[in-house]
Amino acid sequence: MIKTIAPLSKSLRKYIAYYYIFVNEERDVLSYVAFPHVNTCISLFRGVEIQRKDLCLQISSKEDLKNEVSVEITGKYTQPFFVNYQGDFDEIAIIFKPLGVNHFLQDDLIEYASDFSQTLPLHHWHTLAEKLFLEADLFKRIELLESFLLENFSTIDDFIVQKAMLLLEDFEKDYTVQEVADLCGLTMKSLQRNFKRLLTCTPSEYKRIFKFRHSLSQDGFQGEIKKLTEIALESNYYDQSYFIREYKKLTGKSPKTFFKRISKLEGNKIIWEVK
Repeated sequence: MIKTIAPLSKSLRKYIAYYYIFVNEERDVLSYVAFPHVNTCISLFRGVEIQRKDLCLQISSKEDLKNEVSVEITGKYTQPFFVNYQGDFDEIAIIFKPLGVNHFLQDDLIEYASDFSQTLPLHHWHTLAEKLFLEADLFKRIELLESFLLENFSTIDDFIVQKAMLLLEDFEKDYTVQEVADLCGLTMKSLQRNFKRLLTCTPSEYKRIFKFRHSLSQDGFQGEIKKLTEIALESNYYDQSYFIREYKKLTGKSPKTFFKRISKLEGNKIIWEVK
């Protein structure tokens, strides 16, 4: 069972896209492919062992770990990665908007998420996970989670990165990264450093991933699949060959194959290729 929930607190909606609860009570295998995203995920698990290798995440339930918690955080990635669940598990995930997660950490995101996925080494997050999994009621869990987030919120100086992001997201102007740096009054090196620090990716990587995600937000999954040429144009892929090339790099598949294979879950919030 997977269920998404919007933040209850208005204050948190600026920083968090949604939460999802993922519970599998059957002792079977579930696998999916995740695709590049501008958001950051922090996942809380109970009773699992997590192994990572070559863009592959193996999450296995272990009887001897049934009372142990794990906290995993994603970085940015420009290729798909494979997730394999084995056995029963309980997961609570927070999906942060691009800069949002930085407000709930003790340092910049790059200090915790330099790879596609890793353990979040912050004790208070692990203490939170222990409390959440002691609570059976779903909405009480969310209330506990939001109380924790509000208590651990801090302001950060991210104005210049926010400005640069908005410029990179402007498909009509289609600024180059150098033009964005100039408009922000930064050198290219300084812009790159600020993006890596708070987003763990370069400005050009951010633009590529954002454009890809924008193309997925088009309503090509309602009724008949929208023509790929329309999706490409609406997301500012300047020609069909570029569109196909970018999709192959980011998803490992041509657009046509990709759109046939993916599943959109929970009102299109989650896009996976379920195996």
